[in-house]
Amino acid sequence: MKKTYYIFLFFSFIFCQFLSAQPELFRNNFNEYKDFSLSKQQVKELQKEGELIIFNRDKHTTRFAKKLFSKKVGRSVKEKTRTGKEEYEVIARKKILHYRINYIFFDGDENSYQSIEKSRQRMLNLLEKDYNFESIARQYSMDQNRYKGGDSGWFKIESVNEDFKNAITNTMRYADEVFRVDLPEQNWYYLVKKSYSPQKIEEILVIKHKK
Repeated sequence: MKKTYYIFLFFSFIFCQFLSAQPELFRNNFNEYKDFSLSKQQVKELQKEGELIIFNRDKHTTRFAKKLFSKKVGRSVKEKTRTGKEEYEVIARKKILHYRINYIFFDGDENSYQSIEKSRQRMLNLLEKDYNFESIARQYSMDQNRYKGGDSGWFKIESVNEDFKNAITNTMRYADEVFRVDLPEQNWYYLVKKSYSPQKIEEILVIKHKK
């Protein structure tokens, strides 16, 4: 009862705001085709033949995706559509390093830094008392991924802001450590939990041939 009251008391000031969507965090522009050792010129030539699509074994689990992953490089899968058959050819395959974290997002456009920092410190105090990070994220993160306990899912490190990248790849961090990350230029502030070790996930580069 005492713990429940404690949570309610200090978080009420900030989380009555509208939930902020923050999809930009994992949308840093980078050349994904570089992972497959393709030059820009090679990519341009392939794009003349059709649309390039990257499939990730963790994210893409449909029957069609599984068919593609079962094929060797150079082999194709033909898919029936309303306009006829479409051919998807596997042109490259590689295991690529991915990262995964849990995080709580604070929107600096909605709250002052002082308020955010006060809230983060109190959250850290609760975590020291064995509160669950994911439960706190579900209730209080100002991000749509709050519903997943702040789980980022697997992502490539190049997809995030450089400062965020440096913070989460710091080799001094230990497993399950919770730490602050500040991106003041964007007015984005975080508590991040190092929930997972980096993992290599298989990806395939597929070309959907033009008809």
